[in-house]
Amino acid sequence: MLTSPVTETDRPAIASRALITIENVEKKFATHSGEVVTALAKVNLDIKENEFVSVVGPSGCGKTTLLRILAGLTSVTSGTVKCDGEILRGPRSDVGIVFQQALLLPWNTVLDNVLLSPHLKNDRSEATRWRAERWLDFMGLADFGRKYPFELSGGMQQRVAICRALMREPKVLLMDEPFGALDAMTRESLNVELMRVCSEEKKTVLFITHSIPEAVLLGDRVVVMSPRPGRISEIIDVDIARPRSLKTMADTRFGEICDRIRTIFGSEAPTGASL
Repeated sequence: MLTSPVTETDRPAIASRALITIENVEKKFATHSGEVVTALAKVNLDIKENEFVSVVGPSGCGKTTLLRILAGLTSVTSGTVKCDGEILRGPRSDVGIVFQQALLLPWNTVLDNVLLSPHLKNDRSEATRWRAERWLDFMGLADFGRKYPFELSGGMQQRVAICRALMREPKVLLMDEPFGALDAMTRESLNVELMRVCSEEKKTVLFITHSIPEAVLLGDRVVVMSPRPGRISEIIDVDIARPRSLKTMADTRFGEICDRIRTIFGSEAPTGASL
């Protein structure tokens, strides 16, 4: 595996300028019956350059809708979204996406899956192939480039999906519960790997999860969303020093932040519901 002299201790200070600005965003959908459903209501959020923002909230609160808006895959009903100072009007080449499922092409090798975006642009240069191989090496998959997805574990497939997203050299990485379907041990391992990647590659990340401990371990801030229609209930600074590891979860402050988020959920849960 390639190693880097950069460690999470060397992670640059989060820039003061907002790389992503979400202003009064509202999203409504029309159902087949003609009913209008409000998924998001008056969402306001600034995400700074090099910042890792975790988003938690109950099912159906609009987390994925928000991510799809930031990816340029869904338009807003009202409000504005800016990325790097420009109003977002569609997908951007400097934004990478990792979904809950790896969504690899089963007939392609691991290497060809990572090379999918360049190949769609007819870029088959040696330099591009070298970059893809570098990412696989970086993620500990150097020996699996000629394998097919079915020959990999779920965790390894997600690593390939992350490599594919990073091939775009994105400024922003959007991740929609990427480890939600994995077993606990694999999930923890990939949490540590993701912290390393984001540290060394200096990415701005929006990470959606249902796991409160995962959100706190990874995030510089945790955005807590309300039940539908999705609003931001509270934004919590994770004032825990980096570098972090799985041992961080035994820290007293870590537990306090997790408890604060659970309290927010408890106060907003409908009567008789549990979160």
